[in-house]
Amino acid sequence: MKESRQIPLEGFQKVIATKMMESRLGTAAVTAMAEVQGTHALLELDRLRGSIPGLTLTHLLIKSAALCLRDHPRLNASLKDDVITEFAEINISLAVSSPNGGLQLVVIRDADTKDLEVIASEARTLQAKAVSNELKLSDVRGGTFTLSNYGMLQTVVWSTPIITPGQVGVLGSGRAAPRAVVGEDGAIVARVIMPLSLTYDHRVINGVPAGRFLDAVAEHFQTGRWET
Repeated sequence: MKESRQIPLEGFQKVIATKMMESRLGTAAVTAMAEVQGTHALLELDRLRGSIPGLTLTHLLIKSAALCLRDHPRLNASLKDDVITEFAEINISLAVSSPNGGLQLVVIRDADTKDLEVIASEARTLQAKAVSNELKLSDVRGGTFTLSNYGMLQTVVWSTPIITPGQVGVLGSGRAAPRAVVGEDGAIVARVIMPLSLTYDHRVINGVPAGRFLDAVAEHFQTGRWET
């Protein structure tokens, strides 16, 4: 077969590849999926942008996930040498684009205790540092749970995100878009729906408690007030 070109797997991309294989081979990964109504979140987003320019659904989801992890600490944990360690801090690893087309994880520390303005500001700063190759080790280490947002893709609805090594769970969020759904009175109505995918390590947490965390995130996202 005629070849076009060969591209060595090296540098940062090789590190990512190694970590992803480590995760795939070293965890009992299972993915649960949910459809979340995002109408309330979009209304809150419009309202909050008056005081927090540049706020996005990703920032709201960081806060929702972090708050829900308080009540579901088994997903804010790690497994090493047959010992499960639940972390006191809730540090959200956020997947951002790097200049080489890959992904880099940056960390929003203590995300459950920070208000949206701080979360949005830190996320923008870390994104800019990733683009300019200025990230420090302190920017990328110490995450306890990961959020991966692929909502910028127009046609991808679901994903099965890979767990970050050293963690137990990762939440993937797709594009929030209008869909036809059945309302409470049985009528077909338009609702903004956002798909969520939770991949978790079944060695550490079973399906029912993992599903309850996903339910909690959905409930908060559909009804929550993020500035409190």
